[in-house]
Amino acid sequence: MAPQLAHNAAPLFDRLDALISRAEFDIHFQPLVDIERASILGYEALTRGPADSALHSPLVLFETAALAGRLVELERLVVRSALRRFRELCLPGQLFLNLTADTLLAAEGRTDQIAAEFAALDMPPSRVVIEITETRPILQPERLSQTLLGLRRHGFVVALDDLGEGFASLKRWMDIRPDYVKIDRHFIDGIAQEPLKQQFVRSILEMAASSGCSVIAEGLEQHSDLHVLKRLGVTICQGYLLARPAPVPRSHLRPEISALLCDEAQPRRANQAFQPPVAITTAAQLARRGPTVTADVKAQAVVDMFTSNEQLYAMPVLDAAKRPIGILRSLQVLKRSSERFFREIQARRSCVELLDRQALVFDVSTSLREMSEAIANLDDRLMVDGFIVTRDGEYFGSGRTSDLLKAVSDLQVCSARYANPLTQLPGNVPIDHHLDTLVAEGQSFVVAAWDLDNFKPFNDIYGYHRGDELIKFTAQTLTEAADPQLDFVGHIGGDDFLMVLGSADWPKRLQAICAAFDAGVRSFFSPEHIRSGGYVTLNRQNQALFTPLPTLSAGVLCARAGQFEGAHQISAALAEPKRIAKSDSGPSRFFVERRQPPDATRAPAALGALGVEAAA
Repeated sequence: MAPQLAHNAAPLFDRLDALISRAEFDIHFQPLVDIERASILGYEALTRGPADSALHSPLVLFETAALAGRLVELERLVVRSALRRFRELCLPGQLFLNLTADTLLAAEGRTDQIAAEFAALDMPPSRVVIEITETRPILQPERLSQTLLGLRRHGFVVALDDLGEGFASLKRWMDIRPDYVKIDRHFIDGIAQEPLKQQFVRSILEMAASSGCSVIAEGLEQHSDLHVLKRLGVTICQGYLLARPAPVPRSHLRPEISALLCDEAQPRRANQAFQPPVAITTAAQLARRGPTVTADVKAQAVVDMFTSNEQLYAMPVLDAAKRPIGILRSLQVLKRSSERFFREIQARRSCVELLDRQALVFDVSTSLREMSEAIANLDDRLMVDGFIVTRDGEYFGSGRTSDLLKAVSDLQVCSARYANPLTQLPGNVPIDHHLDTLVAEGQSFVVAAWDLDNFKPFNDIYGYHRGDELIKFTAQTLTEAADPQLDFVGHIGGDDFLMVLGSADWPKRLQAICAAFDAGVRSFFSPEHIRSGGYVTLNRQNQALFTPLPTLSAGVLCARAGQFEGAHQISAALAEPKRIAKSDSGPSRFFVERRQPPDATRAPAALGALGVEAAA
């Protein structure tokens, strides 16, 4: 505790007693924003003491409670108040609650009771995110892990707050494996001007992708920082630029903020290919701030700079408006400096005399593909010297060709992992990501798990090449029937596909898929097989078996807001309707699971009872 606080502890204790007994504190809520969707993901509950009190500051309030031995009591009181207020305001999304390790350790063995208390307040645990603050050390990490495990079994979500500050952040991350990590505001504020901060965020995003958690950037206050965070791949932000804490916050973003986020990038389409958050896709992400010179610098000074730094391969030369006019290349400059009479003739002249005006210059938005094509015919001797990156014509940074080539290779690897190589549709990772996002946002949607019936016999009769063509035809049929703005089509693998539909007319779209498939698939069969409706194949016992021609079948699930906790539960719930659909015979078809859990009193308005009946 700070010496000043310790000195004034006695009167503060008295004020703390009164505050706890009367619950004299205010709960403010600050939105966390999905900047890709321009929507509110949830709200962090923030505590304020009485405005005219020395305990108004949350830092002083909770530090005083810790010193008085009443921290756990205070945090429990705050949680109850935040929950009640959150429900009263009918706020959407998730509720983020700050808790210290002290309070979580005190919950050991009480996770069932805690879940029951939340249920009594009509608050599903899946909407509650426990933010572990690092203002106090965690002295018993094993006990804390067990408590968190118990809470997670009930559906609670876990976040690690203020990553980069406090007690052993990275170690805690490894131990806890949170669902969210919040990057401390120190690394976010001014990130547009700090390449080192950008690299830190890149590293965090890479770790998050490996561990399967989401990253939240705290302390966003500047437009330029928002632009850089979007470019790096951060999708969730919190800060004064987007919304300030308020006792009665808005349930939607202010129009000017929505417009700002839409101007930064087009809204994400439902079926847009999911890109891993660490994937480098533009020139801006390869740019590094490095030494630059102007025409006023003498040639000898440039020679000395290259001679003293063996890692300096190139330096851009900028004009008065910070626009590049060319590049100084180490190989060329040092070669010229070794020429006879260089010192006598060139040394005192401008470095422009040594300039290569044919530098590669890319705008920050240039794609990796465009960049790689530009260097395809570049002289091998200049490959290491790199390129210049500009924004609105002004110098933004420099990049190395070796980094570009590595990024192209990494992107190819990521594409192979995140998209199906045969159909180029999103694979398992982006499918799960899409479902988890919809669940976290509290949306209602329809999921259809499609399967090609009798595909293996077709493959055996017509060969794997024709089988691949049938898979691609199926993908095309599903994609053409989907609304690109509202619906999502993914390829799980083999002959399994998954659709996530937000369209109001989803039954008609599913019916259209069945009709289009049955009409188009006939071109894959010989006239003889069409006439007979199938073919004879051998089963595993080497017995002749008549097999019908391939059809499509789908198990369909209408997911209500709050019904599922994530992709894994949705996948399990789809198994039964998919089995029922496959057990039927005849033309392509789908089966809609109409059974609802015991607490379901009505179909969600977004789905509509009529739509469910039509799908039957």
